[in-house]
Amino acid sequence: MKTGQRIVAMAFGGTLCLATSAALSAAEFWSPVTMKPMMAASFDAGTKRVVSYFLDGDGDCKLTLMIGERSRDEQDGAPPAAPLKVAVEADTTASLDTEEGKSLQFACKAGAQAMTATVIDRVAFYPAAK
Repeated sequence: MKTGQRIVAMAFGGTLCLATSAALSAAEFWSPVTMKPMMAASFDAGTKRVVSYFLDGDGDCKLTLMIGERSRDEQDGAPPAAPLKVAVEADTTASLDTEEGKSLQFACKAGAQAMTATVIDRVAFYPAAK
């Protein structure tokens, strides 16, 4: 193999390694968290920290979100975040978008027995083709 071919082969191999590690990171980032009623879950979405939980409300998920700045969470005496309450019907989703291009997607499962929460990076997000 000539020197030029070796350089191209090494560059291609390096690109494959980087693509594989990026795909693994993205898979971890997109992993949904399953919540049960009254189970709190915390998410970092850009500069925001979101703490959430839900209750069963006649078969729908009554989601409560508390959104604050991450830097404020670490300071003593920081004011608590005001709760935001959202009703999510069973078998539907609700999304919360941030200024930094991140979204939190909450999916209410049938019978409001569980919710999944997923952090999504909207910068490289494309809807599935129909």
